[in-house]
Amino acid sequence: MSVSSAPLPGFMRGINLGNGLDAPSEGAWGTVLSEQHFELAAKAGFDHVRLPVRFSTPERASMNPPFTINEQFFQRVDWAVERALAHQLSIIIDLHHYEEIHREPAQHRERLSGLWRQIAQRYAARPPSVAFEILNEPNGALEPKLLNAMTAEVLGIIRKTNPTRIVFANCYFWANAERLAELELPARDANVVAQFHMYQPILFTHQGANWMDPWLQTRGVLFPGPPPEPLAPVAAARDQGWVSQWFDAYNRLPLLQNPSGPRIVFEHFEHATRYVKAHSRRVYLGEFGVLDVADEQSRENYLWLVRTEAERRGIGWAYWDDGAGFKLMEPKSGQIDERLLRALIDR
Repeated sequence: MSVSSAPLPGFMRGINLGNGLDAPSEGAWGTVLSEQHFELAAKAGFDHVRLPVRFSTPERASMNPPFTINEQFFQRVDWAVERALAHQLSIIIDLHHYEEIHREPAQHRERLSGLWRQIAQRYAARPPSVAFEILNEPNGALEPKLLNAMTAEVLGIIRKTNPTRIVFANCYFWANAERLAELELPARDANVVAQFHMYQPILFTHQGANWMDPWLQTRGVLFPGPPPEPLAPVAAARDQGWVSQWFDAYNRLPLLQNPSGPRIVFEHFEHATRYVKAHSRRVYLGEFGVLDVADEQSRENYLWLVRTEAERRGIGWAYWDDGAGFKLMEPKSGQIDERLLRALIDR
């Protein structure tokens, strides 16, 4: 077997609490966090939750120095931290959906540092089961060289008040594992963990997503391929060169070579393993999932493969539950999608 990532106690099997505090306002995307989110997560067998938080809106944090975070909103984050700890769950406070910094990083660099100065100070006395995540899915103009500099800057701020706390750092291009090699982190800080996300093949995991490009609207993609009968992609997919080629390969190549098959999952994990070997640093899979428009058995196949491959390599993970198309838990009814849960946690 390839080199394994060292275990990350308390952060090995988790679930995201998405579309809640990371929405422009809580409830705007259909999710309001409740006690039941934490109860269900613990009952299901997860050891931690990842809490995406959009601190960056003007209503939640000033646009001018010292970029003061709204106290009422901070108390809402406090509540989530307290509920996680009450249910013996570790928690990652993830600075999520800071969209402006990806477009204009230089203009928002000081503000990112200002936000983290406050977050770090507020939670400095919390136990080690509370972790920080500097910035979710860097992309656009926030390219690797600048991202590395900003990551180091924020980490320096965090370390003044939290010298040993676990801190996660995403790589560039929406945390794509293919870009992990460009992520530079301080060699002497063992409590900084590199993070990547897994949504490949995206033409399977995000098929029919109404917030994505037209070329992603072909439904009926199976995992693994090939399909029993050829699948005709939508017109926009045929007009996109690489997408058209992908569907051609999906329709005709056998399982081991198929682009909607285990090969692409293994390849992305190999990027993570190479990073571990090169830097002797732990890595973490912060998000993965499949939209519910996909075939149920295919969703189960994919989640099982990603989860078991992560665990085979010693990599902790968190399933992306957004309370909508990626939903695993239904807090209002107290129900959990048992098929998906079986794919994630052996019982």
